[in-house]
Amino acid sequence: MKAEANALAQLFGLGEPVSMREAARGAMGAVWRLETTSGVFAAKELFWFEPGEASVQTEITFRTACAAAGVNSPKSLASPSGSYVVRPGEARGASAPPPVGTEDDGWWRLYEWVDGDVPDHGEVDVTCWLAAQMAAIHTLDWRGGGADPVPWYHRVDADWSALAEAAKRARAEWAEALERVQPRLVELTSLVNSAPVGDQVWCHRDLKNTNVLRLRSHPAVAEGNWLVDWDNAGPLAPRRELGALLMDQLDAPDNLRKIVGAYRAAGGPAEIDDPAGFATGLAVSLNFLHGQANAAMDTGLADAHRQYADRQIIGLIASLPSPEVLEKAAEALQR
Repeated sequence: MKAEANALAQLFGLGEPVSMREAARGAMGAVWRLETTSGVFAAKELFWFEPGEASVQTEITFRTACAAAGVNSPKSLASPSGSYVVRPGEARGASAPPPVGTEDDGWWRLYEWVDGDVPDHGEVDVTCWLAAQMAAIHTLDWRGGGADPVPWYHRVDADWSALAEAAKRARAEWAEALERVQPRLVELTSLVNSAPVGDQVWCHRDLKNTNVLRLRSHPAVAEGNWLVDWDNAGPLAPRRELGALLMDQLDAPDNLRKIVGAYRAAGGPAEIDDPAGFATGLAVSLNFLHGQANAAMDTGLADAHRQYADRQIIGLIASLPSPEVLEKAAEALQR
């Protein structure tokens, strides 16, 4: 990553690069620890789409409002020219978008570095902390950006039968497992697509334990957690975001009540009273499964992307809840 480190240091005016190593990777991007003669920074590589400057500015305004309400999060940093999104090729004077797959392809953002550990999904106390942050965000009632429903969080337009057939033809290792869950996929898709959108306010839209950094040290905070990955922020009904946060605890009624209790204690207004409250959590899982399955079978993608997709698919299939589990979870939250 020497070329990228040099380009980012130049574009953001950070002096000379010292080192750059991958710190985390997801389906949509990777975070690198970039050290330069000016300090240490988090450089985020975005794989699939270019975030426009206008949308990033709105995200930053929202994040700033949430920070003022007590939600700790790293700041997004701008280049000396005022840009929050850059391509490495700009440092070499490229005037047109580079060919896909070259080292200049792709978009990057820069953030202040937070030195912390990432908790796992099973740490309920961390999820409770997230629920309290969610309540602070929801009570802002922030409506400064667009309000149109984003299909990813509200609809699943997938032909599961065709996907299973394609997986069999590709001899994917997970093809048989996908075929076995066809009825459940169809049932859950119907639940998602019939759920009402609800009244939307701006939300983080990716609240999960793995988007928390548990601090080791930071000049502004002696102890506690920071919430990262605000790229997906946008409009969503509060109860949909609350339901999505609960997806890892659906079969643990006591944990569900503890998490929702933390949300309500912090002033959160949302209620989960039926399985439709989990619609966005289901939509994200189903759309992600569909996207990763197609990515794994796409021979035109880089091996790293296909291998990442393969690693995700079995876990996604295994974690699909039954409608009965959703019913019981909703009932547990009414007691």
